[in-house]
Amino acid sequence: MEDNIKIAYFSAEIGICERIKTYSGGLGILAGDTVKAMADLSVPVCAVTLLYRNGFFKQKIVDDYQNEIDDIWDYKKILEDTGKFVYVNLYNTKVKIQIYKYEYLGISGSKVPIYFLDTNLDENPDWAKDITSRLYLGNRLAQEIVLGIGGYRALKELGLNKTIEKYHMNEGHSAFLTLEIYKELGFKNGFNDEQVRKKCVFTTHTPIPAGHDKFDYNDVYNALSSEKDIIPWHIKQIAGNDLLNTTKLALYFSSFHNAVSRKHMETTKKMFPNYNIDYITNGVHLLTWTSKQFKELYDKYIPNWKNDYSELKKIHSIPNSEIFRTHKITKENLINFVNQNNIIGLKLDKEILTIGFARRFIGYKDAELIFENIDNLKRIGKKVQFIFSGKAHRRDGIGKDIMRRIIKHSRELKDFVKIAFIENYDIEIAKLLVSGCDLWLNTPIIPKEASGTSGMKASANGVPHFSRLDGWAIEGFERNGGGFVITEYQDFVNTLEYKIIPMFYSNNKTIWVENMKLAIANSASYFNAHRMVKEYLEKAYKIN
Repeated sequence: MEDNIKIAYFSAEIGICERIKTYSGGLGILAGDTVKAMADLSVPVCAVTLLYRNGFFKQKIVDDYQNEIDDIWDYKKILEDTGKFVYVNLYNTKVKIQIYKYEYLGISGSKVPIYFLDTNLDENPDWAKDITSRLYLGNRLAQEIVLGIGGYRALKELGLNKTIEKYHMNEGHSAFLTLEIYKELGFKNGFNDEQVRKKCVFTTHTPIPAGHDKFDYNDVYNALSSEKDIIPWHIKQIAGNDLLNTTKLALYFSSFHNAVSRKHMETTKKMFPNYNIDYITNGVHLLTWTSKQFKELYDKYIPNWKNDYSELKKIHSIPNSEIFRTHKITKENLINFVNQNNIIGLKLDKEILTIGFARRFIGYKDAELIFENIDNLKRIGKKVQFIFSGKAHRRDGIGKDIMRRIIKHSRELKDFVKIAFIENYDIEIAKLLVSGCDLWLNTPIIPKEASGTSGMKASANGVPHFSRLDGWAIEGFERNGGGFVITEYQDFVNTLEYKIIPMFYSNNKTIWVENMKLAIANSASYFNAHRMVKEYLEKAYKIN
């Protein structure tokens, strides 16, 4: 497939597996799921990212507060050294970039190469070595220049640019690649910006400021002072008058722009009204996120599901008893793990309604919703138990404080309600949680959730979601995809106390299991990465 690659997928983070520490959360996991689906579908694509030798971080909770430890991994044993190098001139220094490769093998037998860029070389000064040291830490401008410009040059050095028709920027971190394409194509065609656009597509992933990097132009000019003519004469017209906005840069130089849910499209259009924003709702790689037990169940009753996820609509033909039995096993696996790793110190009960909340701790995710009224929580506390997990960014003091308060509440309320906290959230822990919980909680402050994918992963395992109507959840409920709606706090309490709890504890589990089947039939069958990639092929790539 490397002889005829048509698409280059650029992402600042890619979560392909737990051993490769180049992801922090949703964006990276989505990128990994995209790569996997492309391999499954034999899409002629390669991916480009940075090689963070110290990873994101290992999380250690000390005195209820997050501490960060470098997550060092032996990349030389996992990745293949291509023997190829490229250079980018940064701050009047010729920075050498080594190219590593990892191949992901899809169910189709096709492989997708992922290229990792590394500046930790003896020839480079210490500041340049550190560019690819840690994900989202250090000189972010230098990181994004290495990813975009260095990544484009890496593909050229590997000889892949001859066949590549589309460069896909997964968020604005790689937007500087458009400057390299502009230098190469724009000059040849009389500064024809349209020539660049024909080669680029762009996906924006969040409306919050963290997803739209801005850099001082003086810093950009200083960093690229030795890169002759790489900055277009009209850069401020393109990327913003005061600061270089990487989202605006990527939007300007792309022929196709998309948000990651219908609601997110509406929000993005208000943010960038001068652009035609489409949407392709995110999806998850079902073979990654479906538990071993549910895979075996699907194999038994729906043998072609791995090749055609829409086949999961046939889930209603599986006896309810089989669904319930399978979930019981995944729940027991989760509870056993939690009881060995719960930093709160108490044991959960496998018979109690278990609600999971696991994602990045950041203000707009509203992780503290259940603590809004402690009396309500105490009243229903013997009938429910909660599991929390997730990390806050190193520099997000607000997110760390949210996590600290949740852990503090969990300790103080242990006589009234069982709440677990699992530290160092990662891919393997996520797999246990999305398959073993009874209900998945999703409480973003509207309209700040671009899509959300954890509930999609849960649905693959028959776990309904309990969600505010934002991101993908709107489309999920429209499809009758199982679960329960939250509109406000009191609605959350009433739905939980008077609808969910009685349904779960009913002697006749029929209604509960039917809800599980809806999650599989109407959510998992649609909100998967195979459907998503097919939409990118149809709407965005349009390759020959």
